[in-house]
Amino acid sequence: MRQRVLTAVIGIPLLLFLVYLGSWYFFALCFLASAIALYEFHGFTKGLGADISLFLLEAGGLLAFLTAYFMGRSQLNSAYFIVLIILLLIIEMFRSRSILKNGSLLLLGTFYGGVLFAFLPLLRHLGVGYLILLLLVTWGSDSFAFFVGIKFGKHKMWPEVSPKKSWEGSIGGLLGGLAGGLVTSLLGFVLLKDGLIAGLVGSVFAQIGDFMESAMKRECQVKDSGYILPGHGGILDRVDSLIILAPVLYLTLQILA
Repeated sequence: MRQRVLTAVIGIPLLLFLVYLGSWYFFALCFLASAIALYEFHGFTKGLGADISLFLLEAGGLLAFLTAYFMGRSQLNSAYFIVLIILLLIIEMFRSRSILKNGSLLLLGTFYGGVLFAFLPLLRHLGVGYLILLLLVTWGSDSFAFFVGIKFGKHKMWPEVSPKKSWEGSIGGLLGGLAGGLVTSLLGFVLLKDGLIAGLVGSVFAQIGDFMESAMKRECQVKDSGYILPGHGGILDRVDSLIILAPVLYLTLQILA
């Protein structure tokens, strides 16, 4: 518990400072986090008996990160991304002679550890308030789901994947997401309507992101994705909700604009 608190005390202010700075500082943080997440995903694949090249996963994932980011900035055509995916599949096919198992996991890792992370700096590019919205909705949803689940959780949602998650905790997560959106609007970062819609939609996808990583870890028979964050596990353990919610929030904001 002491390590967990110490990591949070140091990490959260540093994260908020880089969010505030934005520009290439926050971009570099997301790029580094993506690289670590890709390494952690490679560890997942070992539990499935797959033989994926770490170099190829890192290179493909980080190139996918850059491609998705500059596509979002309207500086690259989507054809670049399609060509990248084709090249990855071709290289993996000749490297391991496995296009279905290894190739599928390679593409999943490229998307999960690369593309999804690119939406974090894309949101920051829209404005610091939108990234604050993402963080508050995610943290609100996770925190409310945790504490409500502990206090009132009796009806399990999906015990085969995540034995501790309950329907009561999920409802708490919805309220927490709405609270995060409300606080963001009260701070003047977004309109009240946008904050509440983002809070409601965001809390649903934040919980889905949590379930997705739980399912992957259970299938690969690992407890944590890594150990880089003392007391918290790995990067994927901490951002599983964020990286699923980020593109959803980005699209929601585009629709509401």
